[in-house]
Amino acid sequence: MNDPTMAENHVAADFDEWWQFDDRGPDDPALGPARQAEVTGRCTGCWGPVKGLKDSDGGWIRIECQFCGRSIEANDAVREAERMQLEAEDNLPQVRVGHGSVYDKKARFVLKILPDMDRDATWFEQRVATMREAKPKRNRLDRRAFPLGSPGYLYAQACAFVAGFANLPREMSAISLADFHFGEPQMVGVEMPTAEATGRISGEVPAIHREPSNAVMMARMGTALVAGMVAAFACELGMKAILMTRQHELEKTHDLLKLYEALPEDSRKRLEADFADIAGVFREYRDVFGKWRYLEHGTRPAIGALVDTDRVLGLGKAARVIVDECVVAGLQYEIDVASDFEFTVDQDDASYSEQRRLRVLGHESAIPWDAILPVGRDERG
Repeated sequence: MNDPTMAENHVAADFDEWWQFDDRGPDDPALGPARQAEVTGRCTGCWGPVKGLKDSDGGWIRIECQFCGRSIEANDAVREAERMQLEAEDNLPQVRVGHGSVYDKKARFVLKILPDMDRDATWFEQRVATMREAKPKRNRLDRRAFPLGSPGYLYAQACAFVAGFANLPREMSAISLADFHFGEPQMVGVEMPTAEATGRISGEVPAIHREPSNAVMMARMGTALVAGMVAAFACELGMKAILMTRQHELEKTHDLLKLYEALPEDSRKRLEADFADIAGVFREYRDVFGKWRYLEHGTRPAIGALVDTDRVLGLGKAARVIVDECVVAGLQYEIDVASDFEFTVDQDDASYSEQRRLRVLGHESAIPWDAILPVGRDERG
């Protein structure tokens, strides 16, 4: 966040925190509402992370999406932060029992609540064992191919892709406003008001189009292609991780719409609460990764894939929403770096060597959704 007007007493801040609830003690063994929840800011436009600036008194003076750059300042930021907090508090009772949030349709930013649901490890392990003993199904992947914990690796891979394409250049359009040099606005006509019509002043802004080189245009189109493909694959990995940890099997497919429709109903409702048109995005771009990896379907679709920035925006937001749903589903991963050092001295010679090993550990949790969801009913429609 580069704000040249940032004063010395302005401090960077975010909305990330944990909410703890004291209505269920640690000795309560029954399944019920979540005992704690992670809360984080999200941009409704792209579902990117939200941060901002506070003054020395703790008041918000700026809120900004770290992905798309949408921002608000001053009193608008204060009002938006207050609205976000009240909205989250209203959503909390339903979110704690597995339902989705309800957001203001005009909201620019919202607080995403990620509840830490109750677990039942014994029930979960028995269910996995039952699935392993069942007869294999044609064209299905099950627990024989995905041992316990492995969905966590799929989730980690989805997170890596989401983080990766967030670092790609923002400029993806083959034709950009940056290619135009705009002159001074000029007034070209004035229509005086009458009894029947209001007055009108018309003008024009001269512009010169500086056509970019083939290399620049190819770089932009290539960025759009890479971002769309990676976002689609992140969606696929995230949904497969949810399906395996929730249902212990899934269809062998790259079809995003099929994977989405196979998700449990409560999962789809939470996803649609965060991104109302997510099903439409998957319907439009269901085969991005499965059939368009090689652009083998003709010249027109190939060119379309290179310049389709709507695909990037839609699938990018869907991927970030799905990664949040993976958290709600209880998926986790850890990145561990182990180092070995060796220092030897032989007479006048000394040598030093260092070796680092990177490990990614995947985890999934035993959330008995069928038992938890009836605890609360979403009466808001």
